Amino acid sequence: MSCLQSSAAALFLILLLFGCSSTAGTRREETLPPPPYEQIGESIQAGDPQTALRLLRGYMEAHADAQIDRLLLARLLMAAGHIEEARIQLSVQIDESGPTAELLITLAHLEQISGNSGRQRVLLERALELDANHPEVLAALAALHMEAEEYEQAARLFEHALQIDPRQPAALRGTALLFLKRQDYEESVRLFDRAVEAEPDNALNYSDRARGRAALKDRSGAVQDLSTAIELDPDFYWNYLDRARHYLTLHRWEEAEADLNRAIQIDPDLFLAYAYRAGLYDRLERRAEAISDYERVLELKKEYVFAHAPLAVLHYLEENFGEAADAFRQAYVHEPEQPSYALLAALSWMQIGEQGKAAEYLNGRLGDFAPESWPVLVARFYLNPALESRTIAAANGEQNKLTRARMLFFIASRLLLEGRVETALRYLLLVTEVEKRDLAEKRIAAQLLGRFGMED
Repeated sequence: MSCLQSSAAALFLILLLFGCSSTAGTRREETLPPPPYEQIGESIQAGDPQTALRLLRGYMEAHADAQIDRLLLARLLMAAGHIEEARIQLSVQIDESGPTAELLITLAHLEQISGNSGRQRVLLERALELDANHPEVLAALAALHMEAEEYEQAARLFEHALQIDPRQPAALRGTALLFLKRQDYEESVRLFDRAVEAEPDNALNYSDRARGRAALKDRSGAVQDLSTAIELDPDFYWNYLDRARHYLTLHRWEEAEADLNRAIQIDPDLFLAYAYRAGLYDRLERRAEAISDYERVLELKKEYVFAHAPLAVLHYLEENFGEAADAFRQAYVHEPEQPSYALLAALSWMQIGEQGKAAEYLNGRLGDFAPESWPVLVARFYLNPALESRTIAAANGEQNKLTRARMLFFIASRLLLEGRVETALRYLLLVTEVEKRDLAEKRIAAQLLGRFGMED
């Protein structure tokens, strides 16, 4: 239950324990109408605890002498966000009648909402002392053990709860999550099937089952589950993000874009949604939009350094060479194992006539590269064009196809700057033969070939 937002979690508790009230079935004076429990239940099912609370309070004001379900009142107060009033109600009930498992588990849930997991555990352990076979208490305590990564204890308590009540929703869900964590995806999905059957209106059961189905390569099933979760909880942004990721894998671009747009609409600061949408726009060659999204990613989360490289490539393809140089330089700072980024930064400056800046930068980077490695050879060639023949010979003799393609790209780019188009294009054709689709050098080479009317 820790995965639920506080108000939703309180509402879930009401739904779970609504039938456990201690006074709902108490005999009442024949002259008084019964409390409106049916209407209250309908409001709870509709996700409207405020109306449910208003109904109960209206009845209490109209019939001051009537007996009402005071535990339900406390739970409705919790669901409606009146935490301190609910705490007072529960404390009064405990003082008057003594602690019961139902009172303690409700108070424990209130402590969960308040962020006091230590107090929550103490209350659940007290409840278990009063009733060692209370399935809801067992499941709630197991969930706390699972949060603390005490998985053996969690599994034992979940199992005990299911022995008592094989349909206990929290125990089914918790056990399914344990199998998901253990990467036993088939068993996890099987248990989530049971959890969905026991609690069909819990959106989390569907979204978490989607994770298991995706791990089993059932992406269509994962999409179906996430769609159900979205129907049940249409304002939870993460389900849109997850479904968009599956749509991207399935090449369903329009649906992916719609989900990412919706996630961003719900939470404009969700940097991952911008990152995925930037990648989608890049794939669809909507480069200006992709650039905007990558810049938004870095604005929201500077430490998401992997946005620098794709942003740099997009700027280069759009011939924003100054911005490309800065972005490639940043990419190299954060990924120094990628010497191409340093060379591409220098090349970007060369494209706008900043030869001095490129030379200064490359001289500062030579010490980063392994001696006589291919980046050293290319950097020296850029610093001294007289080394052209030696660099071309080294590239032609390179056995590693990827390294050879990269060297030829940088050679061809320098030749293009000198106006030697025919030789440069011949080398660029060889660059596009490498299988790495997202290789920066290959993408730029393909665009250059297209500019000169040649297919890669």
